[in-house]
Amino acid sequence: MEKKTNKSIEPVKKKIDFKGLFDKSWVYIIGLALITTVLFGSFLFNGDKMLFGSDTIGGLDAKVFYKNSLDVYHQFPLWFSPRLSGMPTIDAMFGDAFYPPSFMFFSILPVHRALGMRLVFHVFLAGLFFFLLLRKGFKTSPFVAFIGAVFYMLNPEFVSHVYPGHDGKMFVIAWLPFVVWMLKSLLEKPKLLTATFLALGIAICLYTSHVQMTYFVLWGLFIYWLLFVILKYLKDKKFSSIVPASAYFWGAVLGGLGLALIQLLPSFLFIKDAFSVRGAERGFDYAASWSLHWPEAISLWVPEFANTLNNYWGENPFKLNSEYAGAMITLFAVVAVFQKARPWRIFWASICGLSLLFSLGAHTPVFHIAYYIVPGVKKFRACSMIMFWFSFGAAILSSLFFKDLFSGEFFNFSEKRKKKWKKGIYIALAAITAAALLFSLQGFVTALLQPICQSLSDSQKSRIFEGNFTKNFVPFLWLWWFFAVSSLLLLLGVMSGKVNKYVFGAAVLVIGLIDTMRVDAQFIQVVNPTPYFYSEQTLVDLKNEMTNGPFRCFSLPGALTQSGEGIHGVEGVGGFHDNELRWYRQFRGDQQDRNYFDNLIGTMADGKQYLVPENLKNGNAFLNIANAKYYLIRQGEQLLSIKNEGALGRISFTPGYIVMDSSRIVDALHSGAYDIRKTVALMKEPDQKPFGTGSPVSLDKPLSVRWEKYTPNLRRAAVSVQQDGFLRISEVYYPGWEIRVDSKPVKVYQSDLSWMAINISKGDHVVEMLPHSLYLKKAEMVSFPLMLLFGLYWLFEGIKRARKRKKQ
Repeated sequence: MEKKTNKSIEPVKKKIDFKGLFDKSWVYIIGLALITTVLFGSFLFNGDKMLFGSDTIGGLDAKVFYKNSLDVYHQFPLWFSPRLSGMPTIDAMFGDAFYPPSFMFFSILPVHRALGMRLVFHVFLAGLFFFLLLRKGFKTSPFVAFIGAVFYMLNPEFVSHVYPGHDGKMFVIAWLPFVVWMLKSLLEKPKLLTATFLALGIAICLYTSHVQMTYFVLWGLFIYWLLFVILKYLKDKKFSSIVPASAYFWGAVLGGLGLALIQLLPSFLFIKDAFSVRGAERGFDYAASWSLHWPEAISLWVPEFANTLNNYWGENPFKLNSEYAGAMITLFAVVAVFQKARPWRIFWASICGLSLLFSLGAHTPVFHIAYYIVPGVKKFRACSMIMFWFSFGAAILSSLFFKDLFSGEFFNFSEKRKKKWKKGIYIALAAITAAALLFSLQGFVTALLQPICQSLSDSQKSRIFEGNFTKNFVPFLWLWWFFAVSSLLLLLGVMSGKVNKYVFGAAVLVIGLIDTMRVDAQFIQVVNPTPYFYSEQTLVDLKNEMTNGPFRCFSLPGALTQSGEGIHGVEGVGGFHDNELRWYRQFRGDQQDRNYFDNLIGTMADGKQYLVPENLKNGNAFLNIANAKYYLIRQGEQLLSIKNEGALGRISFTPGYIVMDSSRIVDALHSGAYDIRKTVALMKEPDQKPFGTGSPVSLDKPLSVRWEKYTPNLRRAAVSVQQDGFLRISEVYYPGWEIRVDSKPVKVYQSDLSWMAINISKGDHVVEMLPHSLYLKKAEMVSFPLMLLFGLYWLFEGIKRARKRKKQ
């Protein structure tokens, strides 16, 4: 007989292995997200606020225009009309419009939120990629990877770019760990898949639109590859051993350039073909401008020395960011090199050193040498941008130190080596203390810097230095001393077996968080977006009037923020852009708009200038040709619009023409050498000459214009012309414009230096204006097939790996 049991089956209770959680990568990735949330909490939890960014505020019109083009017209804009009377977008580089994360955020969020959310996302992305680089590329434990990722994502050289609104720089810095991870993996184990990912990383960096930062990234990748092939060849003594990795590397670089050619080629050729004001080289002083100076170099040690927003006294005109990498990153990077002076650690230390020396510009020979022998250096300025390599290299070195420590290397030291290390730490403590004591003495610092720091000769900056020294620098110098001494003493405790290595890691992590976040905090400021986006009634009325026909406004100083017209749906003649069309800058009278003020400004006996109100009514030749129909003037809190009765329409008629060299046109407009209402100044003889002699005749009847469509990529107007002549079109001349009359393309002439004119015959016509990129189609022939090829390859690899996993 069977024995019956009465035992009930109880469910097995699964215990949570809390200790095992700390071996899971996802736990630390959540930690990175939480730290990012804390850092930007004031922005993330205030849904109606925006992150302040100096350049961001100046470029709000472009972001509003971009989003409006996508949402309302469902098209990528090829002509940017709100600023500088219009300019090409793709050819002149329309910011990060091609960059996928930006497209995503602007598609789903209001502009004021999308601007900040992109930066928050990329701070987290920087931490995530650095974590993966350490875990997968350097084979560290999750905890070590977390420490390195936190130090990298919070280092002020990166986060401080929030305040100046240098979003492109932040995007490149965030992607750098991914690119280096792919490069390291590719060289160590050459594979086509890894090469395509490296190509993707390079392309993504180019899509951020920050070509100079990506150029510096490519410098670092090239030097990394060069050292790898040298070491590989010396080890194997075979040329063939370096061929596969080198072929994949250069293939990836070319592939990345090809994928991003639609972003890179148009702007490159736009400058090369001398359309942009940036086309000409401006000499060594320009290239060396906005470099680091000695005060900023010392601020890499203690940022409060000179590199704070409110107490900057260095030699640049102003400073809105910091190059400080962090006390813990820098300290343990040095320790890592002393611990193992091996080739790759020397490489990363050299990257740090070269970045610093190059960023000091004219102060060291490194930049002088690079200026004359390295292609491209002459075209850029702000060499201090390269300092992102300093913080990256230091973060790698410090992470390698932690990797060694947590792998138990410090516990296996012989007694002799332990004594040597203890002695070294005591010497370091003494040196740190001596340096803190010496630099606490203002007289010592002044005597040290006086011969090499010109700003101390400036009375105003000297006063800032003196006030800042005692109030900010000295207290934070001793805070740095406390951090450094505490960390080294804890390290001594680890070596002596008195401090657990995890306690040491946690303590250093907390110190690093306090150190970097205190600096980061001053560069993260949340503001109310209303003052930037609120449209006063005057602007609402002008926007409504724009629906009847386009016109431009001339904002007098103080009326709006820089380039503010486009935020409110109107168009302006002023503003700033790095790639401004050179003939338009000549037409308006450089960046000060001198020609637009012609006849509007009077001078008193004491030399002071004043606005002449009675001259506003009829404007001047420059404003009138530019279709500046209204002046915007602020009186107290009220914004006023004053009509310019003399302004020509966006399309106007002239019966006659003259041919004039471009160098004479500005003077001719100043002096009234030709009547702009009856004559258009062409740069060359037209193919059709309606009035053989080219002399103007009287205009009997005005031109009739009815606007049918006005979108970013198409302007259409029905015109009625009473006699043969020319239509002057007040859109800035660019060879990319296509103009059709009654659906047939016509020849476009550059007129009045900066504008366009076409022949027109008597009668009723439909005029269409379509902007095009001069170079995009050429780039598309490379980029789009490559995108398709890469996509198909990744899809094939994904299916193959999925099937393999299924079989297993």
